[in-house]
Amino acid sequence: MNRDDAQRVLSGAGRTSAQGTASLWARDWIVLVLTCTAQFMCVLDDTIVNVALPSIQAHLGVSDVALPWVVNGYLVTFGGLLLLGGRAADLFVRRNVFLTGLAVFGAASLGCGLAASPTMLILARVLQGAGAALMSSAALTILSVTFTGAERSRAFGVWGALSGTAGVLGMLLGGTLTTWLSWRWVFLINVPIVLAVAALSPRAIPAERTGQRRPLDMPGAITGTGGIALLIFTVVNAEQAGWASPATLGCLAGVVALLMLFVLVEARHRVPLLPLHVFRRRNVTGGVVCGILLASAMLALFFFLTLYLQQVLGYSAFQTGLAYLPMSGMVILVAGSMAPRFVSRFGRRPLLAAGFTLLSTSLVWFAQIDVDTHYFPDLFVPALIAGAGLGATLVGVVITMMQALRSEDEAGLASGLVSATQQLGGALGVAFLSAVAFAQVDVDAAETPNTVYDSATALTEGFQHAFYTASGLTLAGIAVALLVTTSTTTHRR
Repeated sequence: MNRDDAQRVLSGAGRTSAQGTASLWARDWIVLVLTCTAQFMCVLDDTIVNVALPSIQAHLGVSDVALPWVVNGYLVTFGGLLLLGGRAADLFVRRNVFLTGLAVFGAASLGCGLAASPTMLILARVLQGAGAALMSSAALTILSVTFTGAERSRAFGVWGALSGTAGVLGMLLGGTLTTWLSWRWVFLINVPIVLAVAALSPRAIPAERTGQRRPLDMPGAITGTGGIALLIFTVVNAEQAGWASPATLGCLAGVVALLMLFVLVEARHRVPLLPLHVFRRRNVTGGVVCGILLASAMLALFFFLTLYLQQVLGYSAFQTGLAYLPMSGMVILVAGSMAPRFVSRFGRRPLLAAGFTLLSTSLVWFAQIDVDTHYFPDLFVPALIAGAGLGATLVGVVITMMQALRSEDEAGLASGLVSATQQLGGALGVAFLSAVAFAQVDVDAAETPNTVYDSATALTEGFQHAFYTASGLTLAGIAVALLVTTSTTTHRR
């Protein structure tokens, strides 16, 4: 072979290598689009149904007692099965777990949209939450093992941005679909998206297993899933039943018993669902606590700010969704672009501390509301600050957890923990801060028995107390970020 022939061979090999690299890069980013789309649907279905509840009640004749379970049925199975879904992605073929969850979620969404009775709707919502748990956990696992280095941080940034905005946009989209089409489209909109993701996933996502096949820890799955699901059920049901009611106290006793049994099972099992030794890693423990504090504060912010806009300022559901758009835009900007660069340069711990600081600032600002507050600038500016804080903290929590459990055999465990802490923290935060807010409303009513009761003023004062308390949770988040987590920078490949 002469020199010219050799150069042609090397040139051809170089082009082949470059084409292969470009093809691999394109496939990786298709995986990002597919997994983030799936996560967006999971989070969206947390909130999109809220605006449609009055229409659902009127058309299906849902009783006042059953109506909350159109929302809670989804939350209980979604939150309860996340850890199991993540571990299943570690033990079996990730793509198969993802597609199974996608199929269950899509079929249940169709069932919700076609429901002819309250029972059918609630059962379909329960099934939809189960599918979402498998799909969400497997999706984050796939994302974690697909990307490395700085690209992984950017991918987690996109994941965090969409997760942070999906819940907010659910309000706007739910109002729009219910107003212009029907409440059924709140669920049916998922179906074509599920079909598109299902069609593209088999070619884009490789059918890889994380090593030799191992048995699923069924005793741990039953006790752990049962304990988490029962805890979420107890929290969301306590608002109606009362925290001191026999039903609530009995459920709490059941939660304690199941979780204690879960710990005993995990300490003895050869391949546990949740290896307890991972909590010796500071970033796992710190990430879990930060995730719970973040979800508690921010879901409570969405909850009380929505009530304030609609019940005090008189906004419609559509106007409320529009009011959240600046916050959503800031979440996308910070989580999708700025936070990953910040992590690459300074590390995780400063990002977490900065994000919680911004959140605390915004919550104290929101606590200054009154019955005459104007959107510009009294709500607009703190909404931007809250969006920046949420975007930064979401990315910080995800990166901290996923890099603390970065081996392929632990990626599903990490994704399950990330998502489970968000669901559990949100349920606990809304329940706790609701008690704070409405206790103040009751105090105001009791102190003015012989005067005209100003409900708007009383609600506003209750919301103020909730915002201040949520700010305290974010201050605790700063302390955990600085004192518990460690920070190392991620370098470009």
